[in-house]
Amino acid sequence: MRLMMQENNLNNENNDNIENSEMDMSNFESMLEESLTTPAKGNIVRGNIVQINGDDVLVNIGFKTEGIIDLSEFKQDGEANINVGDEVEAMIVAESGGGGHVRLSKKMLQFQEDWQNLLVSYEKEKPVAVKIVNFNDKGFQGKFGEVNVFILNNHIDTRNRVKKSDFYLNKVFNCKILKIDRRNKTALASRKLYLIESHQEEKEKFFKDVQEGDKLKGTVKTIKNYGAFVNLGPVDGFLHKNNISWGVVKHPGKLLEVDDPVEVKVLNVDHENNKIEVGIKQLSDDPWNSVREKYPEESVVSGNVVTRKRKGYVIEVEPGVDAIIPDEELSWVKSEKVQLNSGDRVEGKVLGYDDERKKIKISLKLLTDNPWNTLKDKHPEGSVVKGKVVNITDFGVFVDFGAMIDGLVRKSDISWTKEIDDLNSLYSVGDEIEAKILKIDPKRERISLGVKQLEKDPWREADKILPSGKVVEAEISDVNKDGVEVKLPRELKGFIPVKELDVEKVNPEDKFKAGETIKAVVLKIDKRKRNVLLSVKKYKMDSEKREVKEYMKQFDAEDSSFNLGNLIKDQIKDTDS
Repeated sequence: MRLMMQENNLNNENNDNIENSEMDMSNFESMLEESLTTPAKGNIVRGNIVQINGDDVLVNIGFKTEGIIDLSEFKQDGEANINVGDEVEAMIVAESGGGGHVRLSKKMLQFQEDWQNLLVSYEKEKPVAVKIVNFNDKGFQGKFGEVNVFILNNHIDTRNRVKKSDFYLNKVFNCKILKIDRRNKTALASRKLYLIESHQEEKEKFFKDVQEGDKLKGTVKTIKNYGAFVNLGPVDGFLHKNNISWGVVKHPGKLLEVDDPVEVKVLNVDHENNKIEVGIKQLSDDPWNSVREKYPEESVVSGNVVTRKRKGYVIEVEPGVDAIIPDEELSWVKSEKVQLNSGDRVEGKVLGYDDERKKIKISLKLLTDNPWNTLKDKHPEGSVVKGKVVNITDFGVFVDFGAMIDGLVRKSDISWTKEIDDLNSLYSVGDEIEAKILKIDPKRERISLGVKQLEKDPWREADKILPSGKVVEAEISDVNKDGVEVKLPRELKGFIPVKELDVEKVNPEDKFKAGETIKAVVLKIDKRKRNVLLSVKKYKMDSEKREVKEYMKQFDAEDSSFNLGNLIKDQIKDTDS
């Protein structure tokens, strides 16, 4: 009985083993069949490269046939950097004919990933990087990975910054997704909106963080005659020309060029209007602070003429340090018109400092001797000089005799005796003349010359030359209703009034003519009026008296008893008879 039970147990155990074996075989076949089944389109598989055959790359994906990937999907910059044994991941896209190979694609797998990422970015309103690969008359074709993205022409850039289409080709730009086409799995994007929104965000952040005194780096964007605008990234800072350099800046273009990199200091922040003012010179110390140490009083400084002001010239001693030369410090001669041109190099002596206008006051004339101090030594009053006529006016003649200014011979100092109406009748510009220095007046800056003073004044000796009672024979120079003018020795003038022309009243213009000679007696000399008064009448009366006197002398010699009374009686008798 026990043996039978053991035999029955053994049989049961054998039956169980047979059933288990049948079940294992069934599972193996199922698994084998499953392993030989072609996977569905769209599945993602992983495998190793087993062969590179022309344009095909064979991949062992663990099925009864290999997968094939086009070699072009591995190429970057025209080359495929792959080797047999490399592991790849791809998507099943189709089953080829003939050999029954499974067609795989890496790009389709990447496309699915890129599409999902694009959807996420669109939902979260995040920008995506788009590479421009082509363009047409409507806009630009781009790629977000393997997803096609289109950008309209008016959305490729912000206003006034749109460039030629070639500029954007093969470049990557951040864009904002405007619309999704889920059916065709494409998107419409805008670079312009991204730039505007990102610029606004950066601008808000900039003005939130920036503070006066900050140092920033930027580039010169535009240049105007009053200053420049500096690109600081999200904003443009205004750089006034007076804040470019401590020195005088006539035009910013002389110191800056567009696209120049510059470092600036924030001077003022206007949060209300989102404006910022910057400066370059504020990055260095004001050179005026050390001007007294570098350029003490009485020292000599040099610089270039910058500009002309109403009362002097501005000189740039160094950038940020200017000097002013007042007009009165240009020359010792006030009447001398010293002209300086922009860029001229000049030297001057430091007189003082104008802290309010930040100007050193300097003098050019102090570097030369004052010629007025030596003029009287070289040409004392009373000395005779020679020079050339440089100008003729109605009132006198200007003569250059080598002094710092021209000497003036006034019309009244030409002749002691002549009244000269037109100086051009006596002199011409360039004539060399001799004159005596009459007076030197440094305060009024005048040098008075005289020609007539080279000779003695004949009027001082007139009473010796023409004593009262002297009879002269003179040429008539002029006749008028009041009398006759005559020429006397030493070019003196004489005048015979009407009442002194004859015993009886006469009309001078009827009886006398210019050029005739006439005898007269000197009556009086008026040195103050410079005139000699003559008389023809007196000359005639004196002549008659002399004749009578001579006649009487004859009778006195014959008969001493003969007298004038008897002579008169005889004449009366003769008349009566």
